[in-house]
Amino acid sequence: MVLLKQNPPIFDGIGEPAKAETWICALERIITVLMCNAEERMTCVTYGSADIWWDTKMKTTPRDQVGRMTWENFKEKIYIKYVPTSYRKAKAAEFYYLTQGRMSVTEYDRTLCDMTRYAPEQVDTDEKLADKFREGLRHEIKMALASHGRLTYAEELALALDVEATMPKERAM
Repeated sequence: MVLLKQNPPIFDGIGEPAKAETWICALERIITVLMCNAEERMTCVTYGSADIWWDTKMKTTPRDQVGRMTWENFKEKIYIKYVPTSYRKAKAAEFYYLTQGRMSVTEYDRTLCDMTRYAPEQVDTDEKLADKFREGLRHEIKMALASHGRLTYAEELALALDVEATMPKERAM
């Protein structure tokens, strides 16, 4: 199978929400790159230890519904099973309160982008993403960006990186 040549990650089915999310995201990237059709996407479902759970799920699903199962149905059920609502709510709150703190601009950007999946409605436009990014920056970097008015997210990131590069480095204790 072409999927196996892409060396997909294996999800062990142990209750770690972050691992389940990473597994689903990696599989989605692979099936998108491979341009898998709906039927081929469903063959990806049986890859990994979650396949035991999925087999059980299929055995307990009415026959007329089994043939109509889609990748989206599978994702929804995986999230219900392995990524509890309480976890997603906690991550959404973490995203809401995310600030740069002692992170570099690059680390903050990476963290922000990684966490957008928990509150997509807060960053569903470039303007909202740029606002969220700017609001979370350290005060001195945010102030340097303020004089530039409204910028795109990419422009804000580039400018924040430039400002950070010109700032004096903190001395190691």
